[in-house]
Amino acid sequence: MNNKIIAILWIGFSVQLGLSQTISGTITNPENQPIPQVNISVLNSTSGTISDAYGAYTLKLSKGHYTLQISTLGYASNIYMVELNEEDQQIDMVLQPSNTTIDEIVITAQKHEQNLRDVPVAVTNLGSKRLKETRTWSLKEAVGIVPNYTASELGVGFQQLQSIRGIQVFSENPAIATYIDGVNSLDIAAGGIQFSDVERIEVLRGPQGTLYGRNALGGVINIITKHPTNNKEGFYESSMGNLGLQRHALGYKSPLIEHKLFLGVNAQYQYTNGFLTNSTEDTADPQMGQDGRRVGDDSSLYGNVFLKWYPNEKWETVFNLKTQLDQSDASAFFVSMADDQIAKEYPNRISLGRVGEHQRNLLNASMAMYYKGYHYKISSISSYQRTAIRFDDIDFSSAFPNQIFASYNDGQQGVFNKPQEVFSQEFRMSSDHQNAKINYTSGAFYFNQTNYEPSTNTARATGERTLEVISSIGKNEGIAVFGEINYSLLKRFTATAGLRYEYENRKLINSQFTDDNGVILSVLPREEISGHYDALLPKLAVSYKIGEKQNLYLSYTKGFRAGGINATVLPADVSRTYEPEYSNNFELGYKSNLFSNRVQLNTALFYVDWTDIQFYNAFGNFVFARTNVGDARSMGVEAEVVGIPAKGLQIEANIGINDTEYKDFVLSRDVFNPTSGEVDTVLSDISGNKLSNAPEHTLFFATQYELPAFADYSILVRGAFKNIGRQFSDIQNDLEITSYSLLNAFVSISNGTYSLSTWVRNIGDERYIAYGAADTSFGRSTRMAQPRTYGATLNIKF
Repeated sequence: MNNKIIAILWIGFSVQLGLSQTISGTITNPENQPIPQVNISVLNSTSGTISDAYGAYTLKLSKGHYTLQISTLGYASNIYMVELNEEDQQIDMVLQPSNTTIDEIVITAQKHEQNLRDVPVAVTNLGSKRLKETRTWSLKEAVGIVPNYTASELGVGFQQLQSIRGIQVFSENPAIATYIDGVNSLDIAAGGIQFSDVERIEVLRGPQGTLYGRNALGGVINIITKHPTNNKEGFYESSMGNLGLQRHALGYKSPLIEHKLFLGVNAQYQYTNGFLTNSTEDTADPQMGQDGRRVGDDSSLYGNVFLKWYPNEKWETVFNLKTQLDQSDASAFFVSMADDQIAKEYPNRISLGRVGEHQRNLLNASMAMYYKGYHYKISSISSYQRTAIRFDDIDFSSAFPNQIFASYNDGQQGVFNKPQEVFSQEFRMSSDHQNAKINYTSGAFYFNQTNYEPSTNTARATGERTLEVISSIGKNEGIAVFGEINYSLLKRFTATAGLRYEYENRKLINSQFTDDNGVILSVLPREEISGHYDALLPKLAVSYKIGEKQNLYLSYTKGFRAGGINATVLPADVSRTYEPEYSNNFELGYKSNLFSNRVQLNTALFYVDWTDIQFYNAFGNFVFARTNVGDARSMGVEAEVVGIPAKGLQIEANIGINDTEYKDFVLSRDVFNPTSGEVDTVLSDISGNKLSNAPEHTLFFATQYELPAFADYSILVRGAFKNIGRQFSDIQNDLEITSYSLLNAFVSISNGTYSLSTWVRNIGDERYIAYGAADTSFGRSTRMAQPRTYGATLNIKF
């Protein structure tokens, strides 16, 4: 019996070998010169190879349809469609220089590798070369480059408010899902990771609930770092500039066992001085030595380890560990000016009774496993995230003037809060997406989160040894199942349908107490409140290929952000929980590569219906809590164009136009009436107002020219212009952020191994509001954007 089984397995293995075909050929440039070290990747597969010193390559594959991505430094990436039958094939390829042709871009926006042009979603792709040329070191630099995208500065890099098409968040639970190498950052406090050795950033505009689930209410940010390959390569980067800037990075990637086991490591250190100077003139209880201190100093140390293993041609395993330490002893955490007019008049001033400090430790570990079967692929992504935050002597300034706050843990203030921890697991099964009539993606997702949100876990000193403590622990758990199917009705016509079911259970453990020199006196007894939420998130899309290089699509997608629980004690007739938010997005788009890949044009028309918005309302006697207040809509147009009209000359132009409006949105606020001595509840209908943090337009224009210098060096000169339209930071439309323009410049000289560049951002030293209060009934807290910055960067590849 055993011999029969062995014989059957041997016959099957032999048949499989017999079905293998070979693709081979040479890769040359237009002058017929061979190009060595070209990466040939089989999309949605573990297969691939590299051309040798003579430009020759060989790739062994089974019978079927394949998509090959061809890429190397100095040449435009290309995509080849290949059909293997019974015979070996020779395919010779010619690559065009990158200064004459635009890249064919591959993205993973739909959880598998695809040509950007074929994805029925509005996506901006920021590749590594573009990130360098735009000096995009954080998401705030992407404002303007990505149409209808904003990222407000909240004082520190890991505290950002993002908005896409006006869809944003008013709590710690993000409305824009951020994925780092396939792992979702479930909490705002887990964001702000350093951009080091990044392959690309994909910004998906509009809700993406079916494949991404929770928090993809307005869109998705996919950050993909570079993986190690068979190439041995290293890099060193060093930047220095004004405001004390230092940014140094070092990395190395190499095969440990060629074609089998690969290692990649990199580290980065970044430090900047704050641009704010403290004034204690208007503070009630200033601490000695705080006047004139610099505020906003920030340092960050980041590290990443990749380990990739191919046990055989079917399996791929990737271990990814990222860690980051952020700290400051002149912190701008939670800090703002109380009056926007004073902030505009004195953009470099802050008014704090004392200058605080903060620290954040972030750990993000994941294990991804992929199995390639016959016309299907199985994926498993397991992740663990740990975020610990410490802060001390934080003067909130505007929200709680002259009240000093600190983190609290087990009788001590100014120490690390208990860490936020998240475990998640996703399983996916998908077809190989190689020109089959029907393709699919299906899967399940689970997460478990323990959350200690910084602003609701604080201690405030009211005496020499007396602390008023707020403690809030979130216990959240969710599960989802999803599926999406693509059906090619005709050769050029494809229909897509998807559905996701989300279920989430949230628990809040809340208490308030006084710690009087170790003696605990309860103010609000410990209580546990639970909430349960579920959602169905459909997706429908149709696309039509107009020739080989143009695609027209129409889509409907739905987004979801979970409900939650209020820590505040409310009247008995008011629910402690609030319901989820939803967004429905209707989109008509066109994507194309024209004139022999010398022009890329992507456009989209959209309409977003945002319902059950979560916001604070009053419930009597100055008791405020988050509830579902109203609805909103957003509609507009977006266009992105890149062109190379002449060799070495590249022009980019992006525009987003957005018209927004709140609907059925009534605020309830408590106001003290000095005449009657009582508290009056005032209703304010803001229906018809513009959405907060939603510029009327975003405009970006850039041009660059690359020309030969000497030997094998070239010089690249680039200028970029941004204009961000008028917007309001608050829902009352009272705190206006006027339209502002930024002019940036970048000049580099390089030869592919060495590169030296100089750059200037905000040449005109434009001062504008970078963050304003979302609700001016609680104050007009404001932060100004930093002034002009400039510096130089050295890059070395080895």
